[in-house]
Amino acid sequence: MNIKTRQIIIIGSAIFIAVIVELTLLARLGLPGATPDLVVVTIVALALAYGPLPGALAGFSAGILIGLAPPFDGVLGVQAIIFTLVGLVTGAVVDPRDRSVPVIVGMVGLSTGAVVLFNALFLSVLTGNRVVWEAVPELTLTAALYGLILAPLVVPGIGRIARTLTPEVAVV
Repeated sequence: MNIKTRQIIIIGSAIFIAVIVELTLLARLGLPGATPDLVVVTIVALALAYGPLPGALAGFSAGILIGLAPPFDGVLGVQAIIFTLVGLVTGAVVDPRDRSVPVIVGMVGLSTGAVVLFNALFLSVLTGNRVVWEAVPELTLTAALYGLILAPLVVPGIGRIARTLTPEVAVV
């Protein structure tokens, strides 16, 4: 099996598992504030492991999957745009030589919080009055907090899988 096929299988499997776990388990936990966004944490982990282009492709795939999932009631494609930007920016901004824990955890926290803000902004522009702006700060803060909690569980695992199965292209 060639390297690109292995990389596509790893990215596709990670995104698929993250979407399923987020929609079936994390969304039903009833935690205060936002739902823990395992998908965004996985996109950041994949972008850190493989770089900006695979990170963007992972983000786009995840956004389309989330958009097609039954409980989704937003505008199709908005999540894909936001997640693509997260994967692209994460892969491009974080220097492979500076993969310290604070940088990685900070990137996850910023990404999960930014997704909430950009989602609110896009929905406000596209749908009008659907966004309750008074709830956005709390949702942004809790999303970032949950991202910080998930980061040590997800990012090292994805990095290890990337280094083990695709050492030729893994950035980490």
